[in-house]
Formats: sequence, structure tokens, C-alpha cells
Amino acid sequence: MLIRSVALLSAALPLFAQEPTRPVDRQARSFGPPTEPGYRGDFEVGAGYAPNSGHRQGSTELGDVNTLQSRVRYTGTFISGGDVNWSMGVEWERFGFGFENSSIIPSTLGSVSLPLGVTWRINERWSFLGEVSPGIYSDFEDIGGSDFNAPLIAGVSYAVNDNLLVFLQVSVDPRRDVPIVGGPGVRWQINQQWALSLLLPRPRIEFRPADQWLLYAGGELVGGAYQLGKEHGSNRGDARFDDVNMTYREIRAGLGAVWTLGNGLRLEAAGGWMFDRRWVVNDRDLIWNGEGAPYVRLQANFRY
Repeated sequence: MLIRSVALLSAALPLFAQEPTRPVDRQARSFGPPTEPGYRGDFEVGAGYAPNSGHRQGSTELGDVNTLQSRVRYTGTFISGGDVNWSMGVEWERFGFGFENSSIIPSTLGSVSLPLGVTWRINERWSFLGEVSPGIYSDFEDIGGSDFNAPLIAGVSYAVNDNLLVFLQVSVDPRRDVPIVGGPGVRWQINQQWALSLLLPRPRIEFRPADQWLLYAGGELVGGAYQLGKEHGSNRGDARFDDVNMTYREIRAGLGAVWTLGNGLRLEAAGGWMFDRRWVVNDRDLIWNGEGAPYVRLQANFRY
């Protein structure tokens, strides 16, 4: 899948021996292991919604579509107290589409996966992070071997100093219309209140007015690649779409707030404008484009 707000990923450690207040992005968070051995559990549940807006194939208008994204993830991290940590988890994600008219696009695209990750502190300045997420990526009309996939995220970070980290990270999925996404990134803790995080999938500028609040403005990239059913097209009058792979992608920009309640609980709300929404079937050289639309997203995180 595309690099997900779930997919490796929350705050670069300027000093590996201490843990500052964590930003949102889990990919940055994972660089640099904690110093005490043990186990950490992270539970995340979230939902996003974009109301009706038009979509088209080429110049053909196809009516309105709305989108509901739902996601649940649990990650357990085995903290060695040394230079290498391991993580295992389970994740469920679903994109549900409500069409004004009947469509060849499925009403559901989603995944059930088992993310497996590792973080390695190479030395005082360099760290490595990798996560592979084997699972089922499908429309769930029927499930077979072709629904299995294992997208990969990998990256390295370099601590220039206590407040500046630079990254090189990629998300790899051969089934996606763009198989490799990512590149260089940076996280700069400008001062106690301001931070700049230019890191996919959520580049942003952050402002912390108080210890329990984080406000941000930035972008967000979500989606993935999914296998359609063996008779998906035939059941809709077009056998060209039987057993093909479809990429779905959203690019959003907006504002958000994170409220840390204490005892491991954190709530997040965000909203803005979805300025790119598309479905792509590379095997048939077809693209459906959605018009711009507002969106809202809510998420709760619990850590113990």
C-alpha cells in the first residue's frame, strides 16, 4: 500500500537516549529504540469521511461518490534495551464508496494485514527502520491467492544534531500504479513549540501551544493497491475487469489537532480539502478521477 498513517510510523528522537514529546507520524517515531527493555502496545482506531462529489472517466461524468475510510491497528513492540527492536501487529482498513449511479468501481476496497517491523540503531547518528505487511488486499468479493500481497516500507535516518534529523525512506508495492513512493525527508525541531516534519505520508508544520496540545497544518497521502474479484467485471457487464488490480489514492491538505489526555490516551481530529482522488487499473490503462471535496478525519490512540 501507499505509505500509511499506519504503515510504519510518530516522532524522531533527537537523542536516542531520551524521548521528547512525540509528533504524530509513526514512521519518524520508530527511529531510535528506547533504552529500557520491555513491551509496548499501541492501539489505533480511526475514520475519515468525504461527502458526495463528482467523478469521471476521461471526459465522461459518472455522478457523485462519497468515501468512508475506517481503520483499526494494534502494534506490539518488543523492546530489547539494546540496538534492535522488533514489532508485530494486526491491521484492518477499509475504503467504502457510495455511488450515485452503478459503477464498475467496487463499493469496498480494503485490507487485513500482519505488519512485521524492525528498528535498528546502527550507531549514535544512524538508524534503520523496516516494515513488511503481508496480508489480503482485496475487494473481498472472493478471496484467493492473487489477493495476497506484502507491501514494504524501509528507511534510514541520520541525526545531524539534537534537533535535526534527515531521512531517506521508501514505500514499495509492485502492484501499485506507482510502485515506489518516497525519498528524502527531514524533521526539524525549530524550538520548544514549533517543528517542521517534511516526511511522507503526512508532511506538516506543527505548533505545540501546551504540553497536552499539538496543532498542525499539512498534507496526507492514503490508499493502496487491491485485487478485484475473479468475476467482478462479468457481474457488472464488462469482463475486462475480472481479476485485475486497482490502485486507490487520496491526497489531502488541511488542519488538525492532537489532544493528549494522559494515561496513554490521545485523540486527533483533522479536516480540510481532498484535492486528488483517483482509481487506477494499470492493466486496462484506465483512470477514474474524483473532483475535489472536503474531508474530516478522527482518530484515537492508546498506548501502554
